[in-house]
Amino acid sequence: MNTFRRIQALRSHMARYELDACLLSSPENIQYMSGFQAITYSRPIFFLVNHTSACLIIPALEEDHADLTSTGVEQLRVYYEHPEKVSVAGSPLDHLKQLLSRGTRLGVEFSAITLRMADTLRALGCQLSDLSDTLKSMRYVKDSQELDCIREGGRLCRYAFEKTLEHARAGVSEMELEQYGTQALYELLGDDYPYSFSSPSCITPSGVERTIMPHVYSSCRRLARGDMVIHVRKPAINGYYAELERTFFIGRPSDPAKRAFCAMVEAQLAVFERVRPGVPAADLDRAGRDVLRKYGYGDYAIHRIGHGQGLGRHEEPYLSCQTDMVLQENMVFTVEPGIYIPGVGGFRHSDTIIVTKTGFENVTAFPRTLDELTFDR
Repeated sequence: MNTFRRIQALRSHMARYELDACLLSSPENIQYMSGFQAITYSRPIFFLVNHTSACLIIPALEEDHADLTSTGVEQLRVYYEHPEKVSVAGSPLDHLKQLLSRGTRLGVEFSAITLRMADTLRALGCQLSDLSDTLKSMRYVKDSQELDCIREGGRLCRYAFEKTLEHARAGVSEMELEQYGTQALYELLGDDYPYSFSSPSCITPSGVERTIMPHVYSSCRRLARGDMVIHVRKPAINGYYAELERTFFIGRPSDPAKRAFCAMVEAQLAVFERVRPGVPAADLDRAGRDVLRKYGYGDYAIHRIGHGQGLGRHEEPYLSCQTDMVLQENMVFTVEPGIYIPGVGGFRHSDTIIVTKTGFENVTAFPRTLDELTFDR
């Protein structure tokens, strides 16, 4: 992790805006800046950076996990919950009282901090300034290590997807279908896998009623002939996500479903043609929607054409009609036009792409045509 470079960039921001320190509280930004990733943040975790030091405030159960040799942190401050030690090091607030003096000009994430925490910091005498946009702008162009993780995530997506589709047939349930690919992933990784792998999660809605809900969890519903299925794979490598989604059919689709599917594929290809540095992200959204409108599906394209990928499942850049973002080399995002038509079904492909000097690299390249994704078993 390039944590030293990132902390120095944050300190440059502090100097430019005359801040004394920055306090990070969101899991993704703490990981981005420090290299430390916890499974749960139900207990407060803070990363405090000033002009000379970087300190992680953590509960005792994360103390070994947050070893200084594996993160960009220079100092650990630990608090305890068990009565044998609860009085030894105090609470997270006690640590902050020791580290923040009255009048501290403090950068915080207005998008993540609670109102209660903001009031607490102001009661300590801190003057708060928002870091949210600064941290977003630091994260939406990826470095080489981040890109390597995302490429590896794409490779695992493709592998698991292929293994899943080998079992696409009537009679198998949504969750049963998923487990074929997930099991294959675990067998592939083996004993000496060099990355930290997490989130083998999927969703696999099927049928006319369930596929029109873009974010519905998988169920025990069994696939039937004529069903469309939207299968989603989203593994994380060292915390960095890649995403692959395909709509496929069990048996021959209806004519309305076939027409909608082909329009969706055409829309995704139209977006691909526009990807290169310097293009406004809103133009990509427009390119996809223009195709869908041409076929009369404009009212059914209810979400943006894509979203950024990284430590967040969804992050900048968002390919939306409401953004003023301009594409830069090494931005990473999905291209996923979706249409959801009551009585017909839902249709969405998603690929994760990296913006290159002249176009893009598709890290989840996978079959997308109707013939390739119709399974008549």
